[in-house]
Amino acid sequence: KKFLDEHTHSEDEVRFFVAGSGLFSLHLGDEVYEVLCQQGDLIGVPDGTRHWFDMGPNPFFVAIRLFTNPAGWVANFTGTDIAARFPRLDN
Repeated sequence: KKFLDEHTHSEDEVRFFVAGSGLFSLHLGDEVYEVLCQQGDLIGVPDGTRHWFDMGPNPFFVAIRLFTNPAGWVANFTGTDIAARFPRLDN
């Protein structure tokens, strides 16, 4: 559930999807872009980018998540409710 709240990271987040899928929502300026990531996809989210990640009600994915510093993967929550205003991934 915590990934469903808008947050940022202090360094770039890079994920390679080995299996399954998940939905990244990127909040850039006044727009939100949704990116469905599936097996074989690589996504890079620049540090400080507001985003959330939806695994759906039946989560299934295997991803390799890359950071240069272990503290970089800690989520810094924005405290907004914007993520709750978007439809959830239905898997």
